[in-house]
Formats: sequence, structure tokens, C-alpha cells
Amino acid sequence: MTEVTVRHELDCDEDTFWFGCTFNEEFNRALYLGTLKFPGYEGENVDRGDTVTRKVTVDPPVAGFPAPVRKVLGDRFAYVEEGTFDKATKRYRFKVTPSTAADKTSTVGELWCEKLGDKKIARYAKINVSVKIFAIGGLVEDKIASDLRANYDAAAAFANDWVKRKA
Repeated sequence: MTEVTVRHELDCDEDTFWFGCTFNEEFNRALYLGTLKFPGYEGENVDRGDTVTRKVTVDPPVAGFPAPVRKVLGDRFAYVEEGTFDKATKRYRFKVTPSTAADKTSTVGELWCEKLGDKKIARYAKINVSVKIFAIGGLVEDKIASDLRANYDAAAAFANDWVKRKA
């Protein structure tokens, strides 16, 4: 199992991060399709009062996967993220289900924020990735961990820019 923990400082308050970015369809379309260059993105958020549920289906680029991994995963790869944001604790917990080898892969995570100032937060993401595929499980975990870090870095920069432009 590989654990990925990232921390980014964002120039907004918690509500702006959650509802102006994370659960904002315009933001997500621009992030996934524009900034991250994913070939496909579909998202749905449902406010259920005390919680917000989120379902995101994406087709990330697969060009960077090592050859042995591409052989197992194929030329096309997608995943579905399903999660729940608890408005009381302000924590978002999620699981990711890949289109290939779902029975051999487990990716679960949590996002939360800490207030640093009036318009400043630290956004944390902690994700556990486990891939149980003979001979290449570690390669797949390493690639997923590397992509997660890069995508969260890009998303943080995009969020800071987004907040400046939309405020």
C-alpha cells in the first residue's frame, strides 16, 4: 500500500474552497478538461442537507503509464470517484473505482482544510492506494501516487487562480 499526503495553501476561505471550487461544475470542467487535459469528465453533486455527495467519472491520459502497466490496463482507462462531504465536520471522504482491475485495486481518501487566516486555508488530501496485481502492483501504485501529487499540485494552482478571477 502507498499513502499519499499533500498540503496546499489556498487564498480563500473554506466555504469558497468547498462550494466555489470542489462542488462547482464550472470549476471542475475547467480543471479536468482544460488544466489537467483529461479526455473525459462527467460530474454530479447532490446536496442532501447535512451532506453533499459527489460522483465524478474521468478518463485520465494514459500516455505516461509504463509499458507493462499499459499492457494490463489497456489503451483506455477511466475511473469513478464517489464521495461524501460532511458539512458538520467539513471533511470529504471518497473512494475511487477504476475501469480496469477494480477487484485488485483500492483507492480511498479524505480531504479537509485548516484555516490559516481570513482568506487563507491549508487544504490537505490523504489517499491510500493499494494495487494487488502480480509483478506490476508496485509500478501501478507508484504511477498513481505520482499522478495524484501532480494533479493535486496543478489543482491547487488552478484553484488559487480561479478564486482570484471569480471573486
